[in-house]
Amino acid sequence: MDYSIKREPLCISETVFDSLVEQPVDLDFSLPDYCPDIQRILKCQICPQISSRNISGDKLYIEGSADISLIYLDVEKMSIRCCEHTSPFSVSVNLKGSVQDAVIFTKTKVEYVNCRAVTPRRLDIHGAFSIFVKVKCKKDKSIVYDIDGEGIQKKKTPTKYSNIVGMGQQYFTVNEMIDKGSKQPDIEYILKTIVTTELQDYKTLTNKVMVNAQANIRILYVSDIEYGTVDIMEHTIPISQIVDIEGVEDDCICDVNVEVLNHDVNIRQDEDSESNLLAFESKIGISAIAYAEKDTSVLSDVYSMDYESEPKYENISLTSLNSTINEPYISKSIIEISSNGISEILDVIGELSNIKSFAKDGAIIFSGKINVCILAKDAEEIPFYSERLIEFEYQYDFERNSDSILCEENVILKSCDCKINGQNSVEVVSELQIGAMVYSENDYMSITDIYIDEEKPRKKDKNTALTIYYTDNDEELWNIARKYCTSVEKIKEENDMDDDTLQGRNMLFIPM
Repeated sequence: MDYSIKREPLCISETVFDSLVEQPVDLDFSLPDYCPDIQRILKCQICPQISSRNISGDKLYIEGSADISLIYLDVEKMSIRCCEHTSPFSVSVNLKGSVQDAVIFTKTKVEYVNCRAVTPRRLDIHGAFSIFVKVKCKKDKSIVYDIDGEGIQKKKTPTKYSNIVGMGQQYFTVNEMIDKGSKQPDIEYILKTIVTTELQDYKTLTNKVMVNAQANIRILYVSDIEYGTVDIMEHTIPISQIVDIEGVEDDCICDVNVEVLNHDVNIRQDEDSESNLLAFESKIGISAIAYAEKDTSVLSDVYSMDYESEPKYENISLTSLNSTINEPYISKSIIEISSNGISEILDVIGELSNIKSFAKDGAIIFSGKINVCILAKDAEEIPFYSERLIEFEYQYDFERNSDSILCEENVILKSCDCKINGQNSVEVVSELQIGAMVYSENDYMSITDIYIDEEKPRKKDKNTALTIYYTDNDEELWNIARKYCTSVEKIKEENDMDDDTLQGRNMLFIPM
């Protein structure tokens, strides 16, 4: 018996690596000559910076440096000082196999830092940071949506899925001279620089994705060494880039990610004015995965009306991009600080960690922790540093309409501020942007092939035109038709009905 199998090609995203790599930091170094002696260490920070990441064969190589920044009080004036040191690192990870046209995602997290002043000029530092690495690539598959052949009956399940059209990633460098302006106090030296990115919007064109974003720069610096005066400067740089992805059309939906790999800020004095100039440089990566929504039918069952047959099945999962979440959220907390009172808050920095999301009871729950880092002065005007962890949880109402929900969260901490609430407590207000790409994943049993034994005809009562059949509640016409070697369409026509599932007990005429 001749029959033909019709397959529909589809492309899915395959994660070939999703894990973390821990890097140790073990240093023993002395302060440079221009730095005064250490009276008290306020904070030792590790800032991992990635200079390059590339795939060769089945290996991913990551190069970068761990920038160590020591903020301390000097011996002479108890003023805030800063000393920096750079330690290079190199990481290689094994992938599942050789991949092409992959996109790479990395995030860094400092696990711990222990810093000890062996002498007023010599430091012993031990710590570790982790690099969270995810690598995605395209994977071609196919599903059987039809089988043509005489007497073959098919059961189809209509569905939708998001087909990956293409994915691309590119790196670029942002260079800008930033004028602090005449109203901002002069910069003696920089204590800390934080650079974050924020996606504004994107637009798809033929074979291109146009991305608009912005880089947010926050600089903590000392404006007066004599008195240890600390000031904050903020600046925003617009970003506009085009990511080339073959196959992208105007109606595609994209998952766009903008990330800062490294940054550097240096002070330059403008000879023509009294203002400081800052030479800013940052390497940024933009990735985009483009999807096209498609309608299809999964061939879930099949049989022959004339011969004994045996179908072959496989379990397949089809993913559909359900929605995009982009919601503001304000978190407020009161935290206690063990100190000799609080007279002034110099700086507040928030660091996100342990971000998780999951679907529960008609909602998607986002949770995580904010490490609130506070630089302040006590009642005796002596600077001190304090860190506290606060937890947050945000609920986004979401109607679940699939077997499972996959959520690719992207939570951004836009700002973290605090004000003195008492002698030893502060109120922390954190502004977050809850972002996520939500995917619906449905599992199906799909036909892959059918074996028809032409030497075993199915037994039929050729002397009977109709058979009377009494149905049970919720019985499917498909199973009845299969049993009596007929078709669902013939049963519907004979009984003048439209439904595929029967409600209650009924009497059916089965055409033979």
